Amino acid sequence: MNAIPRDDRITISVALSGGHVSRIEITGRRPIGMSRLAQGRSGEAVVALAPRLFALCAAAQGVAAVHALAAARGENVFADTAAAQASAVLAERLVELLRGTITTLAGDALPAWAPLLRDVIAAARRFDQAGLLEADAIDAIERGLDALGLPAGCVDDADAYRDWLASAAPVAELHRPLLGEEAEFGACAVDPLTDSNDQAIGEQLLRDGASFALRPHIAGRVPETGSLARQAMHPLIQSHGTGLAGRLLARLIEIRATPDRLRALRNGHSDVADIMQATRLGDGLGLAAVECARGRLHHLIALDSNGLIRQFDILAPTEWNFHPRGPLARSLTGHALRATDDDRRRVERLVAAFDPCVGFDVHLREAADA
Repeated sequence: MNAIPRDDRITISVALSGGHVSRIEITGRRPIGMSRLAQGRSGEAVVALAPRLFALCAAAQGVAAVHALAAARGENVFADTAAAQASAVLAERLVELLRGTITTLAGDALPAWAPLLRDVIAAARRFDQAGLLEADAIDAIERGLDALGLPAGCVDDADAYRDWLASAAPVAELHRPLLGEEAEFGACAVDPLTDSNDQAIGEQLLRDGASFALRPHIAGRVPETGSLARQAMHPLIQSHGTGLAGRLLARLIEIRATPDRLRALRNGHSDVADIMQATRLGDGLGLAAVECARGRLHHLIALDSNGLIRQFDILAPTEWNFHPRGPLARSLTGHALRATDDDRRRVERLVAAFDPCVGFDVHLREAADA
């Protein structure tokens, strides 16, 4: 979820001792610095600017800015506006999850998948005058998912999932190899980031700004966010675990559920609280949280006495998942690995499953050489 001017990469250095991971080092990223860009501007100007700064998840960034500003002003976002915003976030989330999943699984065969992906992406950009994804576009997404090999109901329960895995569905054929010895690679307990953490996050962002956004924690905890965290209690995840296979399965569950959510929004029958929330932290202080593809995105806005932006900080989900003591580090620590090209590729697949919003490099070294 990088701002366009940030040309940085994440480096994951894995130290090995006795054939096991003994230490993980993950480079820090430069803070986005939204306070500097936003300070002294009107809320409207900053809300208009926010989505234009991001190459990924621009809709989520824009929605988070709108809700943080509304909370700071003590205003409510109208229900029809919120439905349109949720529709945009869900459509964007589906595209990012689908593209990331196919990219991770397809490898060198990715070009063969490109036409089908383009069809889904094109449909996910067709909104009506009310800002909701068009009904025909949702149907086109359904057809695109069917063509990719994700038919309706395929990941609803254990029986449907078993039948799907045994089928000739293209995505099933990509997914099946994960159920071998790689299935549990990276498995660890999931500590999900939820709305119950928002108040504490807002208070720490207000106090520490970009330094907290770069290395976030909640009373020493570094929770996980993203599809696996959101779907941790789903029966299929409970039965298949939190390793590489379960992590990618959580994405498929969310992808497949999205068309029905988009239809529910069109019909006015969907609560948006699991997609976006806002909290008024005090006079002129607002926090918004949006569940985007890579996890829970937070925006904090503080207004001065003239109603202009005094502070604007963004906490991206990548900073939780790629924290030096965060979920990726926990997923690798203690696992059996050797400093070989094959094991480096295993780690790269796991890193890709966490879906960082920038490029990354993986280095494996014996501890004596690290």
